[in-house]
Amino acid sequence: MIKQGFSKLEQSRSIRHIFFWICWVGGFTFLKSFGKPFEVYLGWFSYYLLTLPIFVVHTYLVAYVLIPYFFSRRYMLLFIALFIGLFYGFSVLELLLSNEFIFKWYPTDTILLDDYLSPGGVIISGLGNLYIMLVFLAARTVRQWYMAVNHKKELQQEELKMQMESTVTKIQPLMLLYAIDQIDRMVEKSSSEVTRAIALTSELLSEVMIYNEEDKPLFSKEISLVRKLVSLVSIFREHKPDVEFFISGDPGLIYLPTMILFTLVDMIFRKFADEDHIPELNIEASGFSNMISVQVLNNNMVENHKTSEECLETLEQLNLLYGEKAAISVESHIYGCSVIITNG
Repeated sequence: MIKQGFSKLEQSRSIRHIFFWICWVGGFTFLKSFGKPFEVYLGWFSYYLLTLPIFVVHTYLVAYVLIPYFFSRRYMLLFIALFIGLFYGFSVLELLLSNEFIFKWYPTDTILLDDYLSPGGVIISGLGNLYIMLVFLAARTVRQWYMAVNHKKELQQEELKMQMESTVTKIQPLMLLYAIDQIDRMVEKSSSEVTRAIALTSELLSEVMIYNEEDKPLFSKEISLVRKLVSLVSIFREHKPDVEFFISGDPGLIYLPTMILFTLVDMIFRKFADEDHIPELNIEASGFSNMISVQVLNNNMVENHKTSEECLETLEQLNLLYGEKAAISVESHIYGCSVIITNG
């Protein structure tokens, strides 16, 4: 509750300034009248309240005009002249108001002097005015430092959040959720393959993260990851999906966005996770033409229109993820569809 109150106070500049000046009036009234009669307390309270506009205007002129615009090597002489002028001028105003009016109307136990406007008297009074200005500037400086520290922390937290999001993306979170869901089902069925499924899931995720961190990841490693994904799905479904690989040329000459093939195959497996059968996949990767073609065949067990719809949805999702890095197209045919990926 208290922390929220200070947070709201920090957010409102007007409330912050009002709070500062109320504390100043109350604090100095207490210091000046401590242990004295109530009339003296009332007198000092009236003094600080009536002279408040003088202190506020003087302080704000220095803090928000003089220092920001003239406190530099180029304008240093002008800054000094203006500072002394404001210092002396507002001290005279404060002395006139207090000695001619306030101290005559309200008892403060202050001895009135006839020569209160002498240079020495003006300087002594100005030093008191200067004190509150320094307190204000110190409070403002501390707040700016505090805000800068908080801003730095926010930037660090934002950077950490981005790193975490990047890491989450790299470990294929949807695949992880799919794996967890499938493992839960296996546990409910008391499957003997639960331990193996957990171990293979952990191993696959670890290899995916390592692969993403490589400076020059080889496409042959991604093919290996896809094969491992097929093995994992085989455990989940209790039968091996019909997936064939046709590799021509040197896979090391295939330069496509990292994890694009893995993501595509993962999407297809997840889209048919609740179906009795998964379409047959023929994965062709050519090092000669630097391209990938994935044929999604309905194998007479999956309805053709469903296969085509899933291909189009997969194409849209892949374009969102890799559209700026690769050229992705889909071709429909009577047996299903083909997703073709080339270097964009």
